[in-house]
Amino acid sequence: MKKLISFLALAALAVAAQAADTKAVETTFQRYWSVYAKKDFAKAAAEVLPSDLEATKAAVLPVFLANQNSKAKDGPEVLAAFFGKTVGKARDTMSAAEVFAGLNRVVAAGSPDLFEVLKDATVSIIFVRTVTEDEAEIHFQVMVRGQGDTDAETLVKKDGRWWVKIKDDPKQTAESFKGLFAGK
Repeated sequence: MKKLISFLALAALAVAAQAADTKAVETTFQRYWSVYAKKDFAKAAAEVLPSDLEATKAAVLPVFLANQNSKAKDGPEVLAAFFGKTVGKARDTMSAAEVFAGLNRVVAAGSPDLFEVLKDATVSIIFVRTVTEDEAEIHFQVMVRGQGDTDAETLVKKDGRWWVKIKDDPKQTAESFKGLFAGK
């Protein structure tokens, strides 16, 4: 009986320790979500894994730069949303965070109703699954006007802190925009 009680106490401590370990993951996700839903994409970029931001910049920025004069059906609107107030040679040296913000401005411009609703949405974390010591999945529910939907994000630990990973493959994103600018 003493062994069983000791085992149960040890198991409870292990569960409590694992739950405490997810606090940093949850905090990073909440910071990201709170600013992303308000369309503050520059602040959201501060929570995204820097290597993901750089990979996105490397794949996507050249596509936008090469198509600055696109006459494709939605080209001018997409370009305006992406570059925002960045003009001239400053476009050539956009930071990875600025590229992330630009891409998300394009998404927001294409789905204004979604972002209008998101600013009033509530997010509840369902659970955090620790994949490895340096990777976690956060499963969450978004509630909007009594309707809910679930999703998950991957976060990774690098340089002593947790970062949100970008879901989309930057090369596929770049190819999609190439198609848009080509009028496909």
